Amino acid sequence: MNEIYLWSVTGMACLISLNTIWRLFLDRKKLANEDLNEADRAFAWRAVVFIVFPLLNLLDLKATEKACQLLGGHVTNWAYGLLWYHIHPVGLNSHLDLSLTLFAGVVAQVALALLLIPALIFRPHPFLATVLGYTISFIFGLNLIFDPILSFFGMGSPRWQFIYTTGSMDSRLFVLALHASTLMSFCAFVLNHKVRLWFSELTRPVAADELKEALIKAKAQSDNARLACRLGLLYDKAGLRRRARKQLKNLKSKHPHSLYSLLLAAVLHYRKHEYKQALTSFARAAEAPNVMGPLKASLLAAAGCAAFADGEVTKALNYCERALEFDDNCLVARMVKVDVFLHQGKKETAAEEILQSMRRGLSLNLENKIPVDCEEVLDAIACMEDTQVRPVASAGKWRN
Repeated sequence: MNEIYLWSVTGMACLISLNTIWRLFLDRKKLANEDLNEADRAFAWRAVVFIVFPLLNLLDLKATEKACQLLGGHVTNWAYGLLWYHIHPVGLNSHLDLSLTLFAGVVAQVALALLLIPALIFRPHPFLATVLGYTISFIFGLNLIFDPILSFFGMGSPRWQFIYTTGSMDSRLFVLALHASTLMSFCAFVLNHKVRLWFSELTRPVAADELKEALIKAKAQSDNARLACRLGLLYDKAGLRRRARKQLKNLKSKHPHSLYSLLLAAVLHYRKHEYKQALTSFARAAEAPNVMGPLKASLLAAAGCAAFADGEVTKALNYCERALEFDDNCLVARMVKVDVFLHQGKKETAAEEILQSMRRGLSLNLENKIPVDCEEVLDAIACMEDTQVRPVASAGKWRN
């Protein structure tokens, strides 16, 4: 029964791997763009799991077999199934020889990961850099985190089960101490801000360049709420989510009642798939004083987008209808309405909504506009604030 399950997994993995290779060929022009979207990065992970991982398993298998032969043993039987493999080494003289044989694949994979790091220094294409970076992280994560944990519960590779169950206590403690120190070094390297910024420059060059410019402006005007909000949005766009959350915390402490704080919080909640919190923040921003016209429409449409993502279909439709009352050309509101109608099975109504949008000259291009066009909203908030300041200044001059 176990053999049937394993070979069924192999069959499914083979089909997905072939489909992934075919998609790489079909989308070669799209993936050649400098600015990759989230779907492209998700596809990069798929390529790592279903193309690179089978090759890593094959490398692990061959390294184990070669180590066994060099240490005087031999392999009686082996099986390879893309996402898994079995090997049975025999004839080894000592516990140490068996340990070296079982961990030979880990050494080979880690050596490959270290050899791939210099390739990133030459700044390859963003998609290739993404695949290389994900591959390096995958190798270390698999061998330092997932495999030891799964083996502890009896589901991982034989190498860690061998360490847990055999050998002296001193040898076990030595291996575990070595593993713990390597794991901490890996985590410190991956979580380092400079390393993450460097990787962002390789994989998201457009966002990284915008972030650099925003950092220079933010240093010159540290108390500017608009620049602080834009900096947080660019941190998120560049993939530096922890920095974005830290920026939100700073923005809330300095400008707790600012519309910029609500906007940044709403966008970050949406990106983390916390749709209820995103809906609340967008709705609060839309109901803020003096928010009118296209700005109010954009925020209400974003609230409708978050509501639809959270499964609140009726609420999403209501928010979109309200958004169109303030701006009849709000593209996000109209496209969310289309999604709602399709979800309700009203295909003809959805088609009519699309035709109506096309008659109004809307492009139907929602790239970088879901749930909201951040740059457009930032400009609208700044314009609203300028409009509020001018009458006050004029009144003061009149009194003088």
